Amino acid sequence: MRHSVVCYSETAYSAWPANGGMWRWGDEILVSFNRGAFDPSGGFHRISPGPKQNVFARSLDGGITWEETAFDQALYSHPVKKPPENGFVFGGGFVMRAGVPAVAIDGSLFIVSNDRGHSWDGPYAFPDFGFPLTSRTSYHIEGEKTMRIYMSYSLPQGTVRSGPFTDRAFAALTSNGGLAWEKLGDMTDDDARSVMPSVVRLKNSTLVAAMRRRRSRGEGLCDDNWIECRRSDDNGRTWHTPVRAADTCDTQQSGSSNGNPPAMCLLDDGTLVLAYGYRSPGQSSIRYCVSSDGGFTFKNHTVLRGDALGEDMGYPRITAGKDGRCVAVYYIATKERPVQHIEATVFRPGEAAPSRP
Repeated sequence: MRHSVVCYSETAYSAWPANGGMWRWGDEILVSFNRGAFDPSGGFHRISPGPKQNVFARSLDGGITWEETAFDQALYSHPVKKPPENGFVFGGGFVMRAGVPAVAIDGSLFIVSNDRGHSWDGPYAFPDFGFPLTSRTSYHIEGEKTMRIYMSYSLPQGTVRSGPFTDRAFAALTSNGGLAWEKLGDMTDDDARSVMPSVVRLKNSTLVAAMRRRRSRGEGLCDDNWIECRRSDDNGRTWHTPVRAADTCDTQQSGSSNGNPPAMCLLDDGTLVLAYGYRSPGQSSIRYCVSSDGGFTFKNHTVLRGDALGEDMGYPRITAGKDGRCVAVYYIATKERPVQHIEATVFRPGEAAPSRP
């Protein structure tokens, strides 16, 4: 197991890889996250209320070393473009980054690259699925013109018992390169928040989605926050068999908590590896667990990082290499680097935790 620093600055707050995206081609990994000016009086998120940046960092050695790559922040201020006349071609170098860099996510726009994130085009707009979109980047490319995407929208207040957040996750599909999108089905139908799905397809073609969930427990009580997995046997039209895979906050703490999103990957041997942040005063950590039965049960909850200064950390992305090693990227503040920043951990599931980086 090995930790590495993706970026650090005492004047910049960098966070939320889960709000950006991560893509992999062999040992080459690209990750997206957000950045703003550091504001020590900024509240829970010590970030200035000013403009936020979309930042990309690239590793060419499987997540050991990282270097930021250039990106034109003005792209998001350009007029919304129409897709190419014949639609996008989802080739080997194609990547999509959903959402606009912000603390409160607007998921209606996306940008694309055809060269592994070295250059970008857009912004483009998703269709109106009936409610404001809060989607982050989560999709499967299934052909040159076919993409199955996992999104979320914000339902009217009162529909979801989750404080100010009313997200519900759903799946959609394009079969013509993004010229038209079909909503397939909601991933949940209860009164708890569901958002930020991380989805894998098993070898038997079943889709397994890990989602961030939150439900109010009543006045004066900390909301319940957890990671839930559901599965689909019809390519995302219906979802069933909810499994509580992990808790993401200490419900005994005073005040509220918003938990943390999941990041899930599939190893060649069929093992699911699920990474997440656990928020608890004085005990916040980056963790992972595994499932050897296709997502019906999750075991061996293990701390990857137990040295977080506070609860403002987590939001991981994860990817697996052919050698069975996983790369988890997340944000954290530590005693050695006290401003929120991005780090990565390369590990084999089951390894003992190493010393601090």
